[in-house]
Amino acid sequence: MRKKHSLAYSILQAKLKGIAYKLNYAVTYQCNARCTLCNIWKKYVHSPQKIEEEMTLEDIEHIFSQFDLSWLSLTGGEPFLRPDLHEIAVIAESHNPHLNLLTLPTNGSSPHTIVNKIDRILEETTISNIFCTVSLDGPEELHDQLRGVKGMWKQAKKSYELLKELENERFSVFIEFTLSRYNAGQLLDALRSFHIKEFSRVVVTAAHASHFYGTHPRPLHTETSLDQIDEFMSLFRRGKIESIITRVYVRLLKKYLTNTLHGLPCVSGRSSFFLDPYGILYPCITMNTPFGNITESSFNQVLQSERSISIIHKIKEGTCPGCWTPCEAYQTILERLPAALKASMWP
Repeated sequence: MRKKHSLAYSILQAKLKGIAYKLNYAVTYQCNARCTLCNIWKKYVHSPQKIEEEMTLEDIEHIFSQFDLSWLSLTGGEPFLRPDLHEIAVIAESHNPHLNLLTLPTNGSSPHTIVNKIDRILEETTISNIFCTVSLDGPEELHDQLRGVKGMWKQAKKSYELLKELENERFSVFIEFTLSRYNAGQLLDALRSFHIKEFSRVVVTAAHASHFYGTHPRPLHTETSLDQIDEFMSLFRRGKIESIITRVYVRLLKKYLTNTLHGLPCVSGRSSFFLDPYGILYPCITMNTPFGNITESSFNQVLQSERSISIIHKIKEGTCPGCWTPCEAYQTILERLPAALKASMWP
């Protein structure tokens, strides 16, 4: 029987051993949305042959056998377009006995496929905590406009409603709203359009430009982004204790957007990594500085190269591009919780 343990315990054990505990793995770059804030969908429009280079289950098994993960995010593209998604989760658990948290973001475009795959993951694994986040950009008309596909809001809403009906203590569904100048002032209207009443199940983040999204730096925010953060945080006054990381993250998001976030060294490239669909390992989703391909060389071999050591040194020194996405920020908060709490309390 699977040994029960908390995520905090697993992370502590990983830190004591000096090993990575989180992996953000883009299982595919396929995407059926045409989003304003993300150009991942263009990758296979411009180079359709690249999809054939995505890792096979055999490749994936080889890679997961090199880790002892506590936390895994299976992202994309739209991860639920990968037909063997549930098999990837099974493989990950089989090689990572301390795997405690699995997160899966989705655009919600295929409600029944999403629910069926979550069901299979719940049936075929014993992972203690499985979270699915459904993206929401605004009320119906705006959401469809920003997603570039008519009817996407209706599908996302249906996905959210069906996922809420899954009766399993190991599973939770969240809404993720990405702030940008394109949906300024629409946060609460968006949440109301989904009849959201439990705000501790809402993740608010901010649009970023990076090589991962295929976007270039440009003005993505206005003062309204800051106003919406304040408005959202007011809803957390009676938030549950388990939402503390989310609350700290959003408070520090405001500091990030005003260039006043300091004193929280990033742990990416050491505690966590980003893996693309072809087996190329990066420190995170923001830095376009690959360590190497870990289908061709082992994880440890790749990290021991002079290039990798130099990349890790840059991150430690704080000379990386900088970001504050949940993919990278949550583990920094967990590892620096006293400092993060203190920073979030001061103006």
